[in-house]
Amino acid sequence: MLKLAVSAAFAVAMVASPALAEEWDFVLINGAGKAIKTVEVAPTGTTTWQANKKDEDVKHEAEVKAGGRMTVHFDKGSECRYDVKVTFADDSTGVWARINLCDNSYVTVKYNAAGAPVATAS
Repeated sequence: MLKLAVSAAFAVAMVASPALAEEWDFVLINGAGKAIKTVEVAPTGTTTWQANKKDEDVKHEAEVKAGGRMTVHFDKGSECRYDVKVTFADDSTGVWARINLCDNSYVTVKYNAAGAPVATAS
């Protein structure tokens, strides 16, 4: 009887626990025309922003200059579409929505002629 109760409790705990997130990364290319201070990623349709997980053993520049690149590390859930939010050196922000980070390793963020955020991914 005790074995059955322990098995049932274990099964409930497994169902109730959240799925483990995988560590993922992509290369962000700054085509926005101004330096980037921070990058955050959230599943599309949420406001659950997670900051870029920097490797403490690697030296990082304080900002990513216009035309520069950086590797962004994040915990990927079950989603593939993510929004990317950057904070620029002048403290303004921009959000690029619905980027498929499952199938793309490089994401370029920029603005179109009308000033709207546009991302290209490959």
